[in-house]
Amino acid sequence: MNFGFGQAHAKAHLLGEHSVVYGYPAIIAPLLSLTNKAEIIDSDTTVIETDNFSGSMYQLNYRFSGIYNLLVELLNFFESPDLTFKLHVKSNIPSKKGLGSSAAYAVSIVKAFCDYFDYQYTDEEVFKFAQIAENKNHGKSSGGDTYAVMAEGPIFFDSNKDATILKLNTQAYIIIADSGTAGLTSQAVQLVADNYEKNPTVYGGYLKRMGEIADKGREEIIADDLKDFGQLMNENQLLLSKLGVSTPYLERLIKITLKHGALGAKLTGGGLGGSIVALTDKSETAKEIKSALSKSGASESWISKI
Repeated sequence: MNFGFGQAHAKAHLLGEHSVVYGYPAIIAPLLSLTNKAEIIDSDTTVIETDNFSGSMYQLNYRFSGIYNLLVELLNFFESPDLTFKLHVKSNIPSKKGLGSSAAYAVSIVKAFCDYFDYQYTDEEVFKFAQIAENKNHGKSSGGDTYAVMAEGPIFFDSNKDATILKLNTQAYIIIADSGTAGLTSQAVQLVADNYEKNPTVYGGYLKRMGEIADKGREEIIADDLKDFGQLMNENQLLLSKLGVSTPYLERLIKITLKHGALGAKLTGGGLGGSIVALTDKSETAKEIKSALSKSGASESWISKI
């Protein structure tokens, strides 16, 4: 029996979401403890099983068209359009929370197919296939999420759409908290696009400044200047609020992290709900922040060292 396996993990934007769609850089950290695993085995009929879907591949076209389009392209690439198989996907990455769930789904499926067909892939090939689903899901995807859910360390995603692993010597901890409300990535992307079209001078200025913050943030985190990096996160959050993608509840959770010693905090992902990320340089402070967030209503939270 043929078998294929693929895995990817979650991510958190530290700097630069939304502006990255407009060609500016971003810094994105992997969350290795939150994973998405895909398995493919031979089957008499094609069956797709995930945490929130069980059915035929063609039923995907009505509910998860991004994954459907990806599967069609993969089957054509491997010259097996009539292949029947069972695809099982298991994830502990919360969906619609700005943590890269959709990118991790796509990447793990691509890797599973490559393993099934014993194909030696490159990261760039995985990226191109996964972007088929990401662009369908979000309307316009920068590609940063896709690279981040494959990377083993924080990446600097630049204006040329290249991802560079940042070699860090730091004692930095990030605390990620799920607000309990779903993020609306495609709507947030469209909101920013509409505002930019209405007032390109003002909103273009916000996006440009966010790009400058990401550039500066690269220098600060490589130099292990976490205090200044945290201040850049705070400024980034202010700009995200001006773009219209933050919410009162996200703002409340951010204030709680700062009250309990975070060096900086912001929403992470598309916004209009979803998750926040906070930074500290002490594990004890990270635990205190996590506890405070839980007591304040965050549905889940995680600590990750970067």
